[in-house]
Amino acid sequence: MEQNQQCMYELAFIRARKRFIAYAVLAILIPVVGSALCYWLGKPTSWMGRSGAIMAGLAFLADLKARDMADVFKPSGYVGISFSATKKKYFSQVKIAQGISVLLILVGTALWGFGDLLPIGSQIH
Repeated sequence: MEQNQQCMYELAFIRARKRFIAYAVLAILIPVVGSALCYWLGKPTSWMGRSGAIMAGLAFLADLKARDMADVFKPSGYVGISFSATKKKYFSQVKIAQGISVLLILVGTALWGFGDLLPIGSQIH
């Protein structure tokens, strides 16, 4: 029975972590694709601003998943014996994920606002 309790915390955390990683990777890939469009295909640099907007949105979703990771360790009732061990094992990953998501949001916002000023691609807007 106790094994189910341990699995419950761990499974909820791992599910939220997988979604966080998916959103974070997408948030990073979007500006890379935008850069490739501007640089290799000569598209206007306004595409960088657009990719920054999409990056900020995906980074916000990654932040929500980082919060879901943290919520696993904020139960609203009794906890199993394995709760402390699971929290000790994974809580550092929560802090790292929250930091990464904030950084991605800030980078996405900067690209959104100033991406058209980057010296790549066509300067025609």
